[in-house]
Order: sequence, then structure tokens, then C-alpha cells
Amino acid sequence: MTTDTTTHITFVLDSSGSMSTIRDDTIGGFNTFLADQQDEPGRAAVTLYDFNSGVEQVYEGKPISKAPELDEETYTPGGQTALHDAIATAVIETDDHIEKLPAAVQPETVIVVVLTDGKENASETPQGRVRELVETYRLEHDWEFLFIGANQDAALTARKMGMDTDKSLDMSHSGEGTQAAYESTSRNISEARQQGEAGGFTNEDRQRQSEADE
Repeated sequence: MTTDTTTHITFVLDSSGSMSTIRDDTIGGFNTFLADQQDEPGRAAVTLYDFNSGVEQVYEGKPISKAPELDEETYTPGGQTALHDAIATAVIETDDHIEKLPAAVQPETVIVVVLTDGKENASETPQGRVRELVETYRLEHDWEFLFIGANQDAALTARKMGMDTDKSLDMSHSGEGTQAAYESTSRNISEARQQGEAGGFTNEDRQRQSEADE
């Protein structure tokens, strides 16, 4: 692939009440992720969803160079965890957005990143519907899905939703774990932008999370 590749990154970020203890590290990690990706070759656009008891699209299809950072006003944790609603909404609306773009600028690579620190407890969307959507876009449209989960078995949660377990990561619910998770995610996205596919989370990524738990 050339350095002029086009990538769309949809970030689905948990803002439920339990995220409040890692709020500052979540803000810092996301902003560092944006800065890292701005330095990568190729074109990229970012869509950001924020979810707790409901789902909000914060912005859509922003060029990576103009994607707004998070701050204490735009990231305010509270409420429950409508994880299934968030993923389903993000997939459907990202597809709608891409379909409306001129063919010449439609992305070659689409990556959906989900970061949550809790289990589903507030959605109307059944898990089976999420799995159907994820499998359709992953297998038929070659979308990439990265799942980062704290306070759960991330691989099990990812598998139930039709995601590749190699592209899931157990995150330590700590400042160090949060920062490391964003760094690991940014590396995966860089790989996907350059090569068309993310390599997944490595043993080193998992070791960093284990050490952050100690």
C-alpha cells in the first residue's frame, strides 16, 4: 500500500460512571493517540462516539489533523454501560457516512475501536444483533475491530460480539493501564493504516497490562 492510503477510524469510548477514576488518563491517552496518528503518513478521518446509559456521536469524519481533543468539558463520565447500543450505532452510522462519500475518497481501511471498563447493562440492542453486524462488516467488508476491556474477560466479551480475540486486550483499570492501552491501540492502527490490517495485541501489550495491575 502507498503512503497515500485512506483510513477511517471510529472510536467508541465508554463514559459510564466507573470511568471517572481514570478520567484524566483517558483524556490524556486519547489525545496522545490523536497526536501519534497525526504524524503517520496517509490520510485518515476520525469519528468519535461517547456512551454511557445512552450513545452520543461527538463528531463524525473529521480529518485526523482537525479531530478535536478531549477535555474535562467534553468527557464527563456518569451513568451506565450501553455497550451493545454503542457498537451497533457506531457500525451502522459509520457505514452510512462512508457510503455517502465520493468513491474517490472512500477509505481503503476501516477500524472500529471499542474501549470500555464495564459489562453491558443498559442497551436495548440484543447481543446477537451486535454479533451479526460485527461479523458482517469484519468478514464481508474487511473492517478491523479492536476491543479493549477492563473489569472483564475482554477476549470472551469480544468473541461473543463476533470480534477476533487476538484483537482484544484486558486493560488494567488504572492510569498506567489506560495509557498503555492507548499506546498499544495506536500501534495497531498505525499498522492497519500502513498495511491494511492490524496485527493485534502482542504478548508485550498484555504483559504491560499485567504489570500495571501489580
